[in-house]
Amino acid sequence: MILPLLLALTTWLHDDSYVSAGKATSYVDAGCPRGEHGWTLTVRLTAAGDGRTATGSRTVPLTCRGELEQQVVEVRPDGTPFFGNHDKASLGVAEVRDPHGTITSSSTKRMHFYAWN
Repeated sequence: MILPLLLALTTWLHDDSYVSAGKATSYVDAGCPRGEHGWTLTVRLTAAGDGRTATGSRTVPLTCRGELEQQVVEVRPDGTPFFGNHDKASLGVAEVRDPHGTITSSSTKRMHFYAWN
């Protein structure tokens, strides 16, 4: 049972996000114990720079296959559209929650936002 526990405690947010039409696509390696249901992944992003800031978040369900899998999460902005930048104030957070809403793992990174057309 150690492997499922380690899996639930591992989340890796990639530090690059691709921006198109104001939305940001992020990549997260995350997983949950095989066969379980109700696990979620939340991604929160902040793009900062050039006197503007864009924020957004999205929560998606995880399919629990008992292994880390790359999750692709498209985040819509709360207001100001996301934009390409590499400002050190840009940040991303990924959190995996169990069916009870408890955060089992998280990853926080300085983000690089790349314009993608």
